[in-house]
Amino acid sequence: MTEPDLLNQAISDAYDETPYTSNALSQTAPGHLRAVAHLYGLDSAPLARARVLELGCAAGGNLIPFAIAHPNAEVIGIDLSPEQINAGREVAERLGLRNLDLRALSITDIDDSLGKFDYIICHGVFSWVPPVVREAILRVCRDNLATEGLAFISYNVYPGWKTSDILRDAMQLNSFSAVTPAEKLKKAKEMLGLLQHGLSPNNLMREAISKAAQALSQQPDHYLFHEYLEMINSPCYFLEFVASIQQAGLAYVSDVQPEGSFPSNYGEATATAVAAMSGDADRVMREQYLDFAVGRPFRQSVLVHAERADQILQRPEASQFSSMFVSTQLQPQTERDRAHPSHRHFRTPANTGLATQDPSLVALIEVLLQQWPAPIPFDQAVEIVGSKSELTGEALQHATMLHLITLLNCGALRYRRETVAYGNDSAKPQLIPGARELIIAASEKTLQVGHYNLWHQVVNLSADPATRYVATLLDGSLSQAEVRTQLRDALTAGRISHPDGLALKGARNVDPVAQELLVRILAAMRSGGLLL
Repeated sequence: MTEPDLLNQAISDAYDETPYTSNALSQTAPGHLRAVAHLYGLDSAPLARARVLELGCAAGGNLIPFAIAHPNAEVIGIDLSPEQINAGREVAERLGLRNLDLRALSITDIDDSLGKFDYIICHGVFSWVPPVVREAILRVCRDNLATEGLAFISYNVYPGWKTSDILRDAMQLNSFSAVTPAEKLKKAKEMLGLLQHGLSPNNLMREAISKAAQALSQQPDHYLFHEYLEMINSPCYFLEFVASIQQAGLAYVSDVQPEGSFPSNYGEATATAVAAMSGDADRVMREQYLDFAVGRPFRQSVLVHAERADQILQRPEASQFSSMFVSTQLQPQTERDRAHPSHRHFRTPANTGLATQDPSLVALIEVLLQQWPAPIPFDQAVEIVGSKSELTGEALQHATMLHLITLLNCGALRYRRETVAYGNDSAKPQLIPGARELIIAASEKTLQVGHYNLWHQVVNLSADPATRYVATLLDGSLSQAEVRTQLRDALTAGRISHPDGLALKGARNVDPVAQELLVRILAAMRSGGLLL
C-alpha cells in the first residue's frame, strides 16, 4: 500500500472500532444552504429534485432527513468506514428509502462518473484527513458541483484552535503507548485531569487551558477520540483556507451562520476595533480580523464555483427574506417578564437572551412560537407586525425585515426558500415521515442513526417507555382519545411504567393520569418537531 492508502485504512479502522451516532446537522441542510446563498444574491437548485452528495457521511444520519422529505431527490453518501455504511444501509432499508445510496468509498476515488450535484456537504472531514484527501475534497467540490451548485465544508481554524492544540498534544503524549481505543481514552482523560486541576499558578495560559479542558471533559467519548486522538488534525487560518479554495477554482460565499460574521454581534468594543483595523480590507480579511478578535476555533463555509464570485453580495440582503418562510425557536422567560414588566424576555436554544419592548416584535415571536414547527410566509409576518404598528407599505416591510434580522442575530431564526412540510390539520396526531419506523427500529437494537425533525435538526427523544410506546401509535390512524385509551390500558396492565414512578398496574380511574401524560408527551414531540 502507498502511504495515503495506509492512512486511509487507519482512518477507516478507527471509525469502525469507535463508531458514533450519525445525526442530522441543521447547518448542513440543503434547504438552509439554499436560503443562506439567497441572502447573498445567489440562486440554487430547488430541493424537490436536487442531487445531494455527502463526503464522510458515516451512517447517513445527516442525509436521511433530506432523503425522506424529498422522495424525488437523489442522495448519495460516501464514507471510508464499511461498518458505518452497512449500519446506515440497514436503517435506510427499514425506512423504505429508495433515493438514498450509501457507498463505502474513498473521496480520492470519486470521479466524473458520479455526476454533478446541486449540493455537496463535507462536515467534520477536511481538517482530519491527509493533504491528498483535502485536495480531493476541493477537486470534488469543483468538478462534481453543478453550475449553480453549493458546497459546504467545515474545518478547524486558528486562532481558536491554538488552545485545543495544546490539549491534543498533551492527550496524545499520554496515550501514545496505549493499544486499544478504550486504553487511549482512559489515558487521555487522565491528562485532562492534570490540565483541569494541576496547572501551575505561574502558567500564563492556565485559565484558557483549564477552561478548555473542563469543556472537553463533558464531551462524549466518540467526540474526544475522533477530534483529539486521531492521527491527523490540521487547523488553518481562514485566509489559508480561502487561498486553497481559490486555487481549486472555488469562491467563498459566507459562513453557514451569517450572523457569526457580523462584528456588531460581539459587542461595541469588538465592532469598533475590527472596523478600525479593517476599514480598507476586503470581506475575507475583515472576517480574518474578526476571527482573531473572537478566538474562533471552527468554521463552516458555503462555496460556489469561482465563476460566480462576482455575483456574491458583499453583505447579506435582508430584502431576500421577502420570498422566504420563517420560524423561530425561543423560550419565554416569564419570571424575568414579571421582574421587568415593560419588557418581554426570551432565551434561544444556545442560551442567548433577547429582551424587547416592541409590541410588534413580541406579536411576531408569539405567533411564530405558536405555529412552531410550521413556518409562516413573509407576507404573513408583515401582517402580524402591521397589526401592532401604524406603519404601512415599504416602511412596514422594512420593519418586519429588521425584526427578522434581530432574530437572526441572536441565532433564533429558522428560514427557508421552500416551506417545511408541517401543518397536519387532522385530529389524529402523526409523526413526521420515518420517525415512527426509526423509533421502533431503535427499540429493537442500538442504531448508529439519531432522531431528526423536518428542520434537519437532531432530536433528543426521551428514552422513557411511555414516550416510546406512544410514538409507535402515532401513524395517523388513531385520534388523540384513542391513543390515550391505549396508553391507559398499557399503564394499568403493567406493560409500561409511568415516567414519574406512579404505581398504576391494576389501578382504576387512570384516564386523567393517562390524559395528562399524553398531553405532556405530545407537547414534547411537537417542541422537538416530531409531529406533523
